[in-house]
Amino acid sequence: MDIQSWGPAGSGVVGGIIATWLVAYSARGLQTHFRGWSRAALRRRHRTTIRVANALFFVGLLVGLALYPLGGFASNDHRPAFLGFGLASLLPLLALVVIPFLTGRSIREAFVAFAIGQGAPVWATYMPLAGGLVCLVVALVGFLPIGR
Repeated sequence: MDIQSWGPAGSGVVGGIIATWLVAYSARGLQTHFRGWSRAALRRRHRTTIRVANALFFVGLLVGLALYPLGGFASNDHRPAFLGFGLASLLPLLALVVIPFLTGRSIREAFVAFAIGQGAPVWATYMPLAGGLVCLVVALVGFLPIGR
């Protein structure tokens, strides 16, 4: 393997390290309480919701990856990857709305508990998920037969 092929992987690793450091740095300033609940109590209260949301995130990613061999897509086709990232964003968000609604708990509280469970500020948790929703729309439009 020549040195030039390490460029993209190296820059990805460096970018990941910087992003992790920024989130960890900003997580130190997380609020200690939300609506009278401590962070630990909030995580315990919404433990099932957080676990289901995390599991659904990985389900969405696996669906996108499985589409390549099962759907006969070329390795350079962006649509399954966008669909996987979009589902990995949509499914946890749906879990964070549906489960608290069914159990009679606060949906807003569940969103904050999920962010705390990820060890990140709310903005750092939901900005990538919002980007994933954009990817989902792009993927769904890409699957439409319009313009082909």
